[in-house]
Amino acid sequence: MNYLMSRMVAGAYVIAVEDTYTWDVTSYTNLYVLQRNGQIILIDTGLKQYQPAIVAALAEIGVTPDQVTHILLTHGHHDHVEGAGLFGHAKKFVHPADLPFLAAPLAAQLVAYSPLADEYKLSPAGIDDLEIIFVNTHSPGSVAIYDHISRALFVGDFFCYFGEALPAGELVTYSDYVRRGSCQYVAAQAAAGGADFKQFIAGLGRLRGYQPDFFCTGHGVVLRDDIQDFINQLWLSGTQNRRG
Repeated sequence: MNYLMSRMVAGAYVIAVEDTYTWDVTSYTNLYVLQRNGQIILIDTGLKQYQPAIVAALAEIGVTPDQVTHILLTHGHHDHVEGAGLFGHAKKFVHPADLPFLAAPLAAQLVAYSPLADEYKLSPAGIDDLEIIFVNTHSPGSVAIYDHISRALFVGDFFCYFGEALPAGELVTYSDYVRRGSCQYVAAQAAAGGADFKQFIAGLGRLRGYQPDFFCTGHGVVLRDDIQDFINQLWLSGTQNRRG
């Protein structure tokens, strides 16, 4: 199985596995690697059948599965969690609301993020410089993860580019085209209205205060630079065009 890997900044990488057979469209499924302070952290782990590609990608940066210390899941859907079983020495975290999505052997390996005083924020015990933000769109326990070191915002499938081609073949890029299309999509969803969109715009609002350099989704392109402005443009597209 083919994959792409790109370094965002020192100690932060994206691995995008090209999946040509699981769905009726070709799509990239993303996972991320953070290296710092003797820890190797994966954000999401892909499907089980991605494991050979993931092992090969990790080897490019000198990492073996046994060296991974922590796994942080953005949500509990199978295409983001099945690969977690490969990492036998890692402590694995998920929001408790998504535990019912997980098969029993894997579910037993996971622990819940720790709640904080702010009802929408959680913490992965034992890891500094990461914030977990509850966005509860796409799944009951969907979270975004902000890394203060790399200034990357990992949003999972809260917002993603499933089934979309990489702009100019680039995995990490600025792309005005993608930004405009994202705002148009949010505006159309706002015009349609509904409870799901209300949850989405509430979750998006919780991300507006961060100042990321990277917008890291669960599928497809990673956007770089001016990300706070991009998030605010998404929010404006959703609130100015909102129905009901």
